[in-house]
Amino acid sequence: MEDSIAVTPVQVSVQDMIENVRVEMSSDTASLLLLDETRAVLEPAASAGLGRRWRGAPHVRVGTGFAGTVAARQSPVVVEEVTKENVINPILREGGVRRLLGVPVFGADGLVGVLHVGTFTERDFSGDDTVQLEGIAEEIGRRLSERTADDAHLAALTLQRSLLPAAPPLIDGLDIAVRYLPADGDLGGDWYDIFPLPNGKVGIVMGDVEGHGLGPAVVMGRLRSALRAYALDHDDPAEVVARLDRKLCYFENEITATVVYGVTEPPFDTIRICNAGHPAPLVSHEGQEYAELAKVSEGLLLGVHPEVARTSDEIDLAPGTALAFFTDGLVERRVGRALEVDPYSEHLDIACSVFGADVDAETACSRIIAAVLGDEPNEDDVALVVVRRPR
Repeated sequence: MEDSIAVTPVQVSVQDMIENVRVEMSSDTASLLLLDETRAVLEPAASAGLGRRWRGAPHVRVGTGFAGTVAARQSPVVVEEVTKENVINPILREGGVRRLLGVPVFGADGLVGVLHVGTFTERDFSGDDTVQLEGIAEEIGRRLSERTADDAHLAALTLQRSLLPAAPPLIDGLDIAVRYLPADGDLGGDWYDIFPLPNGKVGIVMGDVEGHGLGPAVVMGRLRSALRAYALDHDDPAEVVARLDRKLCYFENEITATVVYGVTEPPFDTIRICNAGHPAPLVSHEGQEYAELAKVSEGLLLGVHPEVARTSDEIDLAPGTALAFFTDGLVERRVGRALEVDPYSEHLDIACSVFGADVDAETACSRIIAAVLGDEPNEDDVALVVVRRPR
């Protein structure tokens, strides 16, 4: 193991570490999940052996499923036969993983995540395997603790992780799942938010601040806070978006952003949406084979004209209906220097073909990410929120 770690923390990425884990453990897969800011949810951080499908892996609440059990117990756990009952992540099950060994990862301030390895065969994990993986986890924990925010990309990523909810709030009557995948290159300003309001309504946001790096991430944080504040005082999404637009125009010079903001309330049979230059959400009805773009006004993006009129559109949410809010990084791809921006592009068609209201929100998220991104690198941030009204 010494040879695989004889470099400084700055020289080795988290992904490189996990690739090394798979080699050292002679396993078929290796994955690292990290605790979010609330310390209640594990977020997928890196994986090896599953291609890029792992990017669709769900967030796992501490105490649930395999990884959540490792985190709750803070001790090793072996799964001798992977099933839907003991492993939440469908990527592992559908990828053919048979057995798993997981151990906690500790940093300077306690538990920071979970490291696990898996096999496609019925290999038995021995006590020596557990000791070896614990040693690797200790080294990874030390490296993660040594990393600093001196790097602008890491600082922006840290900021976004602190602002974007790793797991949505539990709302009775709605099934919600989220995914956020930072770009392989520069970090962008993609953001989402889901929040219950004091009057019982629920706000759902998807947005994208122009540009890359720490600057857009900071603006994103300010817009998120401002939108929440306006939402406390105004029920109409159009009014909230109009006020957010004025804030951006007057106080964030030469910055533009897109946003779609929806508001629904029990029994969640409708949702009112205001769109400001953002891709419309996909809507899938029960029994429908192909999802479609919701019929909402496109609207002018934020930061162009502070007095532009905003409108809200209403969408029916019959039992079994699902919505998928997303940022353009999901469907746009660069070809040389040209960027495909056709809203009916091949990638959007793929998303529509796999997004069904017949499955739970977590599974829908995983299917969309796996089908649309596949093994391609994502050159832009990707954010995805699926909201489903169960029957």
